[in-house]
Amino acid sequence: MKRVVAGVVAVGTCLLLLSSWPGAAQSPAPVKIGMLVPLTGVFTRNGREAVDGTRLYFDEIGWKVSGRPIELLVEDYEGKPDVGLTKARKLVERDGVHMLKGIVSSAVGLAVAGYAKEKKIPIIVSADFGVSSLTVPGPLLNPYIFRWSQSGTGPGHAAADWAYKNAGWRKVVLIGSDYVGGLEVNGSFARVFCSLGGRVVQELWAPLGTPDFAPFITQIDRSADAVVVFTVGADGLRFGRQYPEYGVTLPLMDLYAQITDEANLAQFGDASLGWYSAIHYTALIDTPENKRFVAAWEKKYRRVPFDNAADGYVGARAIAEATRAVNGKVEDKEAFMAALRKAEFDSPKGVVRLDQFQNIVQPQYVRKVERVGSQLVNTPVRTYPSVSQFWTWTPEEFLKYPAWAEFKGKMTDCNKVLGR
Repeated sequence: MKRVVAGVVAVGTCLLLLSSWPGAAQSPAPVKIGMLVPLTGVFTRNGREAVDGTRLYFDEIGWKVSGRPIELLVEDYEGKPDVGLTKARKLVERDGVHMLKGIVSSAVGLAVAGYAKEKKIPIIVSADFGVSSLTVPGPLLNPYIFRWSQSGTGPGHAAADWAYKNAGWRKVVLIGSDYVGGLEVNGSFARVFCSLGGRVVQELWAPLGTPDFAPFITQIDRSADAVVVFTVGADGLRFGRQYPEYGVTLPLMDLYAQITDEANLAQFGDASLGWYSAIHYTALIDTPENKRFVAAWEKKYRRVPFDNAADGYVGARAIAEATRAVNGKVEDKEAFMAALRKAEFDSPKGVVRLDQFQNIVQPQYVRKVERVGSQLVNTPVRTYPSVSQFWTWTPEEFLKYPAWAEFKGKMTDCNKVLGR
């Protein structure tokens, strides 16, 4: 009996020594990703889609990359900049994440961006946060922002080009959510539309969370050729319900498709037929990669994906591509960020890459609400491939124009919009 016990002790000692040997196998530490999204408030659905898109991609690769497990820590910032900053600090300083991901609200993104720069933590933007001042030359250019989702300018640029050249619109009414993102989205439309020879005849601004759009809809100048709208989250649903109730028959162009989101169309019914939208994604993109994505999404979540779903998915893949490129060594931030800058791949949205300022270059789609069988869907009617945040201008030319905030309330004056 003593010899048996001694043998057990000897084996145990041997195993202990082996486990402490420098070459002994150890479980690799996880790649820790902190995801900041709104799961309450006006942007709730946007946040949920971004998270679900992220999880779908990591499901597909088994939650492991370059031999390291992936750990996703999700925090709800409730749509509030101060909460977003607090949650970012918690993820970085307490949870020890290697990077941040997500972010829907531009106001929250601006609050977190400075902190990330201070702490040298990369942010892989993979939701609606699109403020371009962080990814253009200037005092706010942030080398830790990698925007794989969308800029504030892409859909507005493409929509204005299509509106003037294809729809033949010359006079439009602009309606926007009154915050920094709304200024950029509507401003980008106005700039291209004015440069082509079109004119904004009226601009109206609704506060975020507007419960009743009647005061704005009833003001619409009916002599215009069309109404161009950017309203976010649940505001888009409310606007879409009320737009036909007040007898407005003008064509509608929905920038960023927050009104014509597939989940809303069934509630609008035939009143939405013929409405247009401009955005970087639609579930009807006819490519093998998107068809595969949509099939996997609908199998897992039992609903149609919209843009933040594809954004979350693409952001997750960008992280995985960069992690593989550095053989899993995400702690080497400079190498990891260099790999993010170089990444380019086909995605549900189309081929995506970053420009020299780390903002996504991707297709933009103009879509039209049509009925296919018993369903209302957004059919692509025009694709603009490889759209840059600068449209057809060089960065130097683009930056000569006034800042968006400078011509709020002045978009009816093309001279001011174009800085003349």
